[in-house]
Amino acid sequence: MKKNFFLSRFVSGAALMLAAISVQAAGSAPVTLSASFGEFIVDPATLAVSMRPAGAASIPLAAAAFPAAKVSDQSGHRWRIDTGSYHFSVVAGMDGDALRLSVRSDRPATLDWPRTADPAAIEAYAMPFGEGSYVPADDPAWLGWLLRRYEPAPIHEALSMSFWTELRADRSVTWIVETPFNTQFSVAQAGGRPLPALSHEFTTLAPDAPYTVRFAVGAKDPLAGARSYRSWLQASGNFLSLTDKIAALPAIAKLGGAPHIYLWGGGLLKAGDVRQWAAFVRLFQQHKADPAHLAGRLWQSFDAAAQASFDAAFKTAAGSSGYVEKWRQQELIRAINQGLQQALPATPVQPLPGKHDPAADVLWAQSARQALSTAFGSMLAPPAGWGGGLSGDTVAALKQAGLSRAWLGAADWQDALWHPQAVAAAEAAGYLVAVYDSYGSAHRADLANTWSTAQMGNELAAAGYRDKQQKEVTGFGERGVYVNARAVESYAQQRIKAVAQAGGLNSYFLDVDAVGPEYDDYTPGRETSQQQDAEARRRRLLYPAKALGLVTGSEGGLAFYAPQIAFAHGMLTQPFAWMDAAMKDKSTPYFRGGYWPPETPDMYFKAVPLKAEIARFVRSPQFRLPLYEIALHDSIVTTHHWEYGSLKFSNERDATALMQLLYMVPPLYHLNDAVLARDLPLIAAYDKVFRPLHQRLFTQAMTDFQVLSPDRELQRSTFADGTTVAVNFDRRPRSLSDGVRLPAQSAYVVAPGQAPQLIEMKALLDHR
Repeated sequence: MKKNFFLSRFVSGAALMLAAISVQAAGSAPVTLSASFGEFIVDPATLAVSMRPAGAASIPLAAAAFPAAKVSDQSGHRWRIDTGSYHFSVVAGMDGDALRLSVRSDRPATLDWPRTADPAAIEAYAMPFGEGSYVPADDPAWLGWLLRRYEPAPIHEALSMSFWTELRADRSVTWIVETPFNTQFSVAQAGGRPLPALSHEFTTLAPDAPYTVRFAVGAKDPLAGARSYRSWLQASGNFLSLTDKIAALPAIAKLGGAPHIYLWGGGLLKAGDVRQWAAFVRLFQQHKADPAHLAGRLWQSFDAAAQASFDAAFKTAAGSSGYVEKWRQQELIRAINQGLQQALPATPVQPLPGKHDPAADVLWAQSARQALSTAFGSMLAPPAGWGGGLSGDTVAALKQAGLSRAWLGAADWQDALWHPQAVAAAEAAGYLVAVYDSYGSAHRADLANTWSTAQMGNELAAAGYRDKQQKEVTGFGERGVYVNARAVESYAQQRIKAVAQAGGLNSYFLDVDAVGPEYDDYTPGRETSQQQDAEARRRRLLYPAKALGLVTGSEGGLAFYAPQIAFAHGMLTQPFAWMDAAMKDKSTPYFRGGYWPPETPDMYFKAVPLKAEIARFVRSPQFRLPLYEIALHDSIVTTHHWEYGSLKFSNERDATALMQLLYMVPPLYHLNDAVLARDLPLIAAYDKVFRPLHQRLFTQAMTDFQVLSPDRELQRSTFADGTTVAVNFDRRPRSLSDGVRLPAQSAYVVAPGQAPQLIEMKALLDHR
């Protein structure tokens, strides 16, 4: 199916044609457009594209879209193509040295075009798979990875920026899709080489929307496409610098030098908040049958497993020498945190659909703290420090470790609502404090295995996108539906405002919105095109910053959404675990872990090795390119996806830290009270060297990137102020061309007016 996709889908049913063959309809003349290198030539009857350097033979670029068709109404660079019952109008033009071809259809149709004309002429590709990849065209392993991973999919699902670059013998050719909606990207194979291709659908939902592709010819430079794409974004008004974003919202400057830290251990209490465990358990046992005492109300809320755990603790805690095991303490705290919400029901304040009431959550936490303090008194630590993740104790630990900047993200917004002292302390320390929220999946109230953010009320749970056959688009994890972004817009604004104001937040994280793909909705009365869907997402991303003054981020960070947000999670490392069965196999050392225990899920906290054959495609510096940073470093702060934090892969830790320096991209961590002693020394050590560099460079454009050795182990990035960061990824010392010797796995930073700085990972991160 994969290899024959573009052979079987085509408006007139024609077979794939060799690019060099271009049969013109009688009377149609080739369209020639001049460029500095020579000229572009377009066959108006087939849309085959070639280039002719001055004084040289023509070189095919894009294969014919269909056999020779009837050309009519040809006037200069405009014409009409009639093929069967389909009619396309075409406009060709030049924008600087780039050829632009814009196609419209007078009815729904699918156009499988463009696709590479001569794969054998291409030596390598520069592909914006997330941050960017260097893909040798003759590498069978890469071909296998591409064929497995990149089944036909929306371009906003496959690529972080809607372009790719071909590297040929003496030049580069970049294909930029200016109109990414309703456009699919795929990779087939031709002669054992990758064959990237596009397919565009003209729909009834966007009857006048053009399909526009530009071709840019440049030097043989893997960065050429990223530079062209950046220039196009700037010229088309789709680029907004961090400097301008900071001018509009000064708090965005706090992202400079800030590590991104997700805080876990949700709930009002952590195990350490009970100072006298044996006495606490004995007191609990004494009052468990008393409905007037909090212990009695909690006991009634417990399920059988929680009661059994307490019964076991009653036995070990008995007597003056009694004790409660550490692991048992966590079980008991988990039961108490869950039971408190039943034992002490909240009083509604401003309820929203989905049974959300952020203002009530704040008042509930106040009453719960008071009830716990009254019931258990001095056996508990002072309430200001309570909590295992977003807590006063955590903030104090970060400050004591020397972190003056940080983005802190609570996995559940209730953590922020329940710990207002911690939020205030974090913001006073200079940190950004955000919560996770999502408006992707919507679930009915009675759906089993639901999650909080997907609860938006049954009305929105019935507002999912529908395809042309009126089938609903199933939500994440095959649960519920993906809700129409326009239908949920008003509700999203209400809930974001309620959560942010009740929590006293200065930042906000919206899942899914900037990661794509967009959807068409054919629901009668709610018809929505992909572009309309995208614009609704843009408005949702912009709302927290514009209306509430919140530093806003999202998952992914597609270039299309970069103007609306300040940061994104999931560009330096994108999700890939689904590509390797071993990462989901508990019997292998590569198992990434599950979602247990809830306070410290192994998926995020357990370090595991990454298989070399997988690292080759997703982490290896040999095949990485900072395409996204060349295009957008001074527009948006990006980092890893939360499933692949900076410490996740035990055999990639040092290389990851080096890549963060090379690209000037902040690290991402997961913390709670259980791992502070283990991880915070390493986090603090890295912060001392990374923070001052990133704080100075995060608003600077990355102006250049060079591979300094044939094996690609030596690399160097350059920023607009002249700062260079050279990195040796090798596990042995290497020398730069000027004689500077770099130890194994080290970085060498040269900044104007400052002494050079050598950073050795082994010495810096030796906290294992």
